[in-house]
Amino acid sequence: MDSGFVLQGASRRLPWVDTAKAVGIVLMFYGHVVQSRAGGDNASAIDQLRLIYAFHMPLFFVLAGLFFHPVAALLPRLRTLARLRLVPVLFFGLLLLPLWSLSAVKHHFAWWYYAQPLGAAYLRGMPELNWVTWFLVCMFVCEAMALVLLPRLPRLQQPAAARLAFAAACIVGGVFLCNHGDALGGWVAQVSRIWFLREAIVALGFYTIGQVLRPFLQQLATHRGMALLVTLACGSALLATYRLNHPHDARAVMMAAAQHGDALGFAFSALAGTLAVIGLAMLLPATRAAAWIGRNSLPLMGLNGVFFHFFNPKLAESIPLADTPLAVTAYAAAISAASLVACVPLVALLNRFAPQFIGKSRLPAAVATAETGTETGPAEGASPAA
Repeated sequence: MDSGFVLQGASRRLPWVDTAKAVGIVLMFYGHVVQSRAGGDNASAIDQLRLIYAFHMPLFFVLAGLFFHPVAALLPRLRTLARLRLVPVLFFGLLLLPLWSLSAVKHHFAWWYYAQPLGAAYLRGMPELNWVTWFLVCMFVCEAMALVLLPRLPRLQQPAAARLAFAAACIVGGVFLCNHGDALGGWVAQVSRIWFLREAIVALGFYTIGQVLRPFLQQLATHRGMALLVTLACGSALLATYRLNHPHDARAVMMAAAQHGDALGFAFSALAGTLAVIGLAMLLPATRAAAWIGRNSLPLMGLNGVFFHFFNPKLAESIPLADTPLAVTAYAAAISAASLVACVPLVALLNRFAPQFIGKSRLPAAVATAETGTETGPAEGASPAA
């Protein structure tokens, strides 16, 4: 989630990255509210769900890929990634445990009978207590594969072309494994499901695209006219295509459930939406609110699990909602805004008293730089969500 808002060798943060991550986090909160209303027959909610889920998770993987750099010592880097990704998964799962316990008491069963299956699920990389944190597990596996594979790609005359071919192979191959891995049976079916491995292969494709796009996006940020053109063109492409892809068992793309539909249709809409958001972020003025949300994307993602599991479903059950785009938008915007505001004091407390549990470090800046290879370190800026 948070993994280096500062480009390697840079001396300052990039406001447009903070803004793009802020847009992604807002879409995550909004999308989870809409998802709670899309379980019925609300066509307007389903349509908005399909639009947001077509691109909002690939956006985070592309942004994370901007900050990839190879390392000489692989094991220390993997230990750092485990601390920055997996420790928050456990922390935010345990944070929700009291709420799950209250729910268990209400329904007259002893939740501790489920402790063993929950423990087994976490060993398989499935964060059942706070499903929103699936992204961090997937990101950890994606980044680990990137550290091993990307430096070993063939060094051709056109290295960008080789990386793009690798990215395409990851997306197509990963989607194929998601769609057909179970039918292959044996160890392929078993291994590909644990730790979101098959989804991490898809994510690695977008992560690699982020690395390839880094110099282009750095230049794009200096030309507002071109950024506007990219935003309009890619936004139009997204709106024209997001309804064309039909995931096999879902009404929308669900990366957490390994459901993408057609690989090429999924990739096209995902990249169109990602570039539209990045272009928009370059055009929007840098604000303290956007910078704060971008810097705190990981704790906001973890806290969103409270609303995803407990509040959004209850509100959907108790509040009737008209099947119109205006009604769905007003409802989801209000709930999302209230949820984000409620998270502000909690994030402040976590930053002050438990930074080591939310992907941040209390290490001195010089030590963090040496450990992570970025000025602010992985704790200060990668990506999130669900």
